[in-house]
Amino acid sequence: MIINGEEVKRKLLQGINLVANTVQPTLGPQAKTVILQNNPPIVINDGVTITKYISHEDPYVQMGVQLVQNLASKAQEGSGDGTTTACILARMLCAKISQLPEMNAHKFYETLDYLKVKMLEGLDELSIKIEDDDILNVATIAANNDPNLGALIQAGIQEVGREGALTVEESKTHITELIVREGMQIPEGYISHLMANQPNGKAIFENPLVFMSNMKFRNFKDIIGLLEYAANQSRPLVIFCKGMDGSALNNLLANIINKTVECAVVLAPNFGDQQLDELGDIQCLMGGKVFTEESKDSASQFVKSDLGECERVIISKERTILVGGEGETYSRINYLKEQVKSMEGFEAARLKSRIIRLRGKVATIKVGASSSIEMLEKKERLDDALNATKAALEEGIVVGGGRALMEVAQRIDAPNWFKDAMTAPYEALFENSNLSPVPPEEYPMGFNALTGKMANLEEEGVFDPVKVAKNSLLAAMSIAQLFYSTEVAVLVGEQ
Repeated sequence: MIINGEEVKRKLLQGINLVANTVQPTLGPQAKTVILQNNPPIVINDGVTITKYISHEDPYVQMGVQLVQNLASKAQEGSGDGTTTACILARMLCAKISQLPEMNAHKFYETLDYLKVKMLEGLDELSIKIEDDDILNVATIAANNDPNLGALIQAGIQEVGREGALTVEESKTHITELIVREGMQIPEGYISHLMANQPNGKAIFENPLVFMSNMKFRNFKDIIGLLEYAANQSRPLVIFCKGMDGSALNNLLANIINKTVECAVVLAPNFGDQQLDELGDIQCLMGGKVFTEESKDSASQFVKSDLGECERVIISKERTILVGGEGETYSRINYLKEQVKSMEGFEAARLKSRIIRLRGKVATIKVGASSSIEMLEKKERLDDALNATKAALEEGIVVGGGRALMEVAQRIDAPNWFKDAMTAPYEALFENSNLSPVPPEEYPMGFNALTGKMANLEEEGVFDPVKVAKNSLLAAMSIAQLFYSTEVAVLVGEQ
């Protein structure tokens, strides 16, 4: 079955509107929650989670829903926050585009590319480097203006540093608290998304075994003994190695999919001798042995003492966090300190970086709640706040309340339909506050949704992470381009 022309646009826009209208109430300090059918029901205000549950019986409308669902995932991957803003922007951009007269497609794409570049440049120009005193404000705003959660995030960052590992996990009590333990963050993640065991795309293992090697595995027989041992011990397995492919990777993934074993493979950081050094650092924290090509070690001939151990491992696409290893790092740190004395330049800097990593701490906010429903809502809110704060530390902040997007759109040579679309988050904040939008006054005046009044947002500490604003904009503009270019919709197979 095929539809085309204006009918395609109408159906897609209906699906886009359905998603945006569902998540909009979750935007800003006056945010409401959405209840999702589950057992028990899920009460939540996390945009990316909500979008996953939305569907429509009309398959053509559902295509529009799926476009935004994909947008939400991309926005989440980019900065960990900003999904709702992206959906609201996409809805307005597509609505405005649907009203435009016919134009040359190539010219339209050029216009979008120009607007994209200029908007990103404008946001960078407005960006303010976040100071330590600003972290509390940013974290509190991101946590739906919960000062207690904001304070926990600030305290965690103070403990581990701006680049350190700060995670969120569920507590077995009703108390929410910050726990700091020894640990290490490694700038490498799993080699396949099939290794993830969490809805957010992470692999989280409790009390795992850790195998470390600078070898590349291609033959399944080389690792089958490791997998069998881990399965018999009912413990997850983390493999650090140079790489894995062929029958080794294919059979491992098959075992993971069939839930025979919990396992993740992480590329050993760095290359050559430096890779061995990095693996040695991990070994000091985890215990165990590093299997090397140089020693002609065989992974199939391991013994129990060759495997490292730790309390917890958190693995994403980009990084791995090791918490509470069974090893000892003090002697390694002292050894590296002595080496630094005779080094200079790049080599000295590299050694100092390794020392910092070995001294590392992992801060965990353990979320307590009185029920599983409250737990899920609170944990998702804290995750979003933490991601937003980390994004702010990376690229700085811009004035919040939807003001930054409007300000940049007014500064650049943008068409009126685009300027109007950039007001969408600003207007949504008024709607969520049950107020009629006030035409924006001269910058930096804006709407403080917490107080319900127009104010100088910079003075009142209302900011958004610039990285979140950028990713929301890029995701929305991607949908706008797809929406404009789609002329025909085809149903394939049985629906």
